[in-house]
Amino acid sequence: MSLVKNLDNIFDKDDIGRVRKAQEDSHDMALKTPNGDVFVVCDGMGGHVGGAKASSIAVESIINNLKEKKYDNPVDALNDSLQFANVQIRGFANDHPEYKGMGTTACVLLLQSDGAYYAHVGDSRIYLYLGKEKELHRITKDHSYVQSLVDKGIIKDYQAETHFQKNRILKALGVTPNLEPTFNKAKPKNGDIFLICSDGLSGMIPDSTIEKVLGQNGTLEAKGELLINLALQGETVQPGGQDNCTVELIEIDNSPWSKSEFESFNPHSKGRKSRSSKKKLSLVVVIVALVLAISVVVGLSWIPLQIRGLDKKISQLQKEISKIDTVATFSRMNEQCGDLEEAKKKIEEATVPNAKKAAENGYREKKKLYDSSENKHRENVDALKSKQSELQDLREQKETLQQNCIFYKNRKK
Repeated sequence: MSLVKNLDNIFDKDDIGRVRKAQEDSHDMALKTPNGDVFVVCDGMGGHVGGAKASSIAVESIINNLKEKKYDNPVDALNDSLQFANVQIRGFANDHPEYKGMGTTACVLLLQSDGAYYAHVGDSRIYLYLGKEKELHRITKDHSYVQSLVDKGIIKDYQAETHFQKNRILKALGVTPNLEPTFNKAKPKNGDIFLICSDGLSGMIPDSTIEKVLGQNGTLEAKGELLINLALQGETVQPGGQDNCTVELIEIDNSPWSKSEFESFNPHSKGRKSRSSKKKLSLVVVIVALVLAISVVVGLSWIPLQIRGLDKKISQLQKEISKIDTVATFSRMNEQCGDLEEAKKKIEEATVPNAKKAAENGYREKKKLYDSSENKHRENVDALKSKQSELQDLREQKETLQQNCIFYKNRKK
């Protein structure tokens, strides 16, 4: 039994966006395979050529594997398909050195009569919109560096999309032989909508906007088109269309369940606190008040000491920042880019097989040097941004202490 009977309840579309020169997303679906209805979205990385190749190989490999073999366990079906895609991408890159470093995210949804099984790798997402409740839920959690910061409480979820390392993902197909996807299962009711998308959608507009669009009256196609148009326009946080955008919508119309069952990874709303959080906050306020009272009694001697300690940290950090030379690494990249262009010309100009082979070997060597310099430059840029952010935090701490010092001195008078 399929959970979707009416094909009008399926929408899929992609858009290149306003900045990218090529479409690096790939997506497809296959209905009534031996393992159920299959929906796949992949977002490639590794340059506009490598990214497009990696994502297309992944989609084709996943769907072909699910078409060719019947699995008793749907999780095994998803895992084997993703592992197969991973091997195919790595094999292609090994055979074609110019594609070295390519990879892709992946989201796979498998609809069977006993539930919706899904798996993901990277920061492409699967959402479940509850039609009756008009609620949107993330049912995957990004495999990304910024998500790890959110999980640790270092940043808030709403800060992740503007973080300078928001594109750093921790898992991807094609990068390592040891692939560890995340698997889950949901039981949707009629009227619920699955949304599978690349970060060209989720990174351009917030979940609240997606929820409003899916809650509107109208066809599924109209909702899908509106989501893509809004992603191209963007909202107040950043301009839209900064990345390729892919959207797949699947509305359930043949479910045996009256109540939706799923695991939600929705973040807490900004400023929202549970009752227990308020109790903890009250306790913290009391403790802080006691500490401040004690500090007034002892003559505020601890604040100047803390300020001096921060001054030392700030001075040390400034020295470390001055040693990070992003200009030199960028200049080296530019020089090696010129060397690459010359190496390409030599390949084109070579007419004798031996000369052409030598030119190709020369190009590969120069490409390795360029890739190494590019990685070094990125590391320097990331390190610089990280230390600058740390420096800003220290300066803000110092400013807060200075203001507190003035406040308590006035209170003591």
